[in-house]
Amino acid sequence: MNPVLPIFVYGSLLEGFWNYEHYIRPYEHRIVPAVIKGELYHLPPGYPGLLAGTNDIVGAVVYFSTQVYEKALTGLDELEDFYGANDPRNEYERMIMPARILDEVKKIENVYVYRYVDEQYIKEEGKWLAHGNWRKFMLEHQAE
Repeated sequence: MNPVLPIFVYGSLLEGFWNYEHYIRPYEHRIVPAVIKGELYHLPPGYPGLLAGTNDIVGAVVYFSTQVYEKALTGLDELEDFYGANDPRNEYERMIMPARILDEVKKIENVYVYRYVDEQYIKEEGKWLAHGNWRKFMLEHQAE
């Protein structure tokens, strides 16, 4: 069984985007703005990928109710093509890292975050988002 940790989302799982509607909205949850450290890229298929790094990545922490937690996490693992730690089929690896909660003064929370596995692909094919904010990138590029 997995530790029950909130999940940091930074892309299509954010409120207002397509995967939020299918993987978060159906479950009882609470969302708070947060940041983590990393490097964020927009990938050719139209979604973001996260690598290790030192930039602030803007997103949100999702707290699922305990009654739906395992079902919600299973759905997120399927969406992110996460089959288990270090599985060679993984597109994303589910990791535990600290997030800084923005609504509360200096609160740090350990969260799950999905980090992209193929660093070479993401750096060659992805568009680096220096500002670390995928929502901002999508809003700026929706007219294109």
